[in-house]
Amino acid sequence: MGIWTNKEHHTAFDDAEDLAGTPSGGCIKMWLLGAGLALIPVGYGVRCLFTGHARFFGSRAHLDIVGPAAVALAIAYIAIGMFIHAHYFWGLHPKLQPFSIILKILATLVFIGSFFYTLSKIMA
Repeated sequence: MGIWTNKEHHTAFDDAEDLAGTPSGGCIKMWLLGAGLALIPVGYGVRCLFTGHARFFGSRAHLDIVGPAAVALAIAYIAIGMFIHAHYFWGLHPKLQPFSIILKILATLVFIGSFFYTLSKIMA
């Protein structure tokens, strides 16, 4: 079933389970999502590392962050891009697919550590 015809209610756990497995698709999806989409958070994270400023995006407002919290948030953005790259590029590449789960786990661990460090610096 497609996304428009599926009547089931999906939860965040269903989405997480989908990201834990291997994606479906071909070469176009591999390059478009695995390289193109992944470059957006990686590029922004690298830019934040060079400028020393990062923006914490929210649904109603944005928070500008500087200092060590900005560096940690920039690393979190890069980890998001690496997760997308590992899922869609490595996951769809026949030779790299067995290693995609390792890179996704590493990217998740880096994201969790840097994101919670950022939150601790913001709240302090």
